[in-house]
Amino acid sequence: MGHQPERTCIGCRGVFNKADVVRVVSGPAGPVIDYREKLPGRAAYVCPRRDCIEKALSRANLPRALHTNVNVPEIDVFIDTLASAVREKMRSLLTMAARAGMLAAGASAVDDALQKGRVEMLIFAEDLSEGTRHKLLTGGLPPKKQTTLFTRDEMGQMVGRELVGVAGILDKGFSDTVWSESERLKGLLNKHL
Repeated sequence: MGHQPERTCIGCRGVFNKADVVRVVSGPAGPVIDYREKLPGRAAYVCPRRDCIEKALSRANLPRALHTNVNVPEIDVFIDTLASAVREKMRSLLTMAARAGMLAAGASAVDDALQKGRVEMLIFAEDLSEGTRHKLLTGGLPPKKQTTLFTRDEMGQMVGRELVGVAGILDKGFSDTVWSESERLKGLLNKHL
């Protein structure tokens, strides 16, 4: 796979692959989360976990790492902004998967794909009934990667339909990336998705 760039988290001081940490740059109004890694300027990196973010922001590590006096944002504001960026990336990935024909959307389409063993990852809507979830998990070959995200309305918007309670990702690459982002969100929010 080749050389993977490594970065040090300013919170825990651990060394991680660049893809496993979040880039923060200094902007005119203060620190900016550069989730897509496109902004110019000196950067600092932090693990996408609440404890690391708290250390990075509470110890004034961020201004020191950015080599500038910046107003350190409130921890909850920073975490909310980062969580929004993660959710937005997941939305765009799911929309791309749907357009590429790599997403089964809706209970019957997902059930059919499960029966054929094609589903790499299941995504359940937060407001999906337990009965539908149970039926899908007992009827076919459910994958190990499963998460609960978004509402039925939000998932429907991603695939151009009114309401979608469940989606199955049919491509390993998409599922690996979405799974990684869901794990990042889980660590950030300290909860099970």
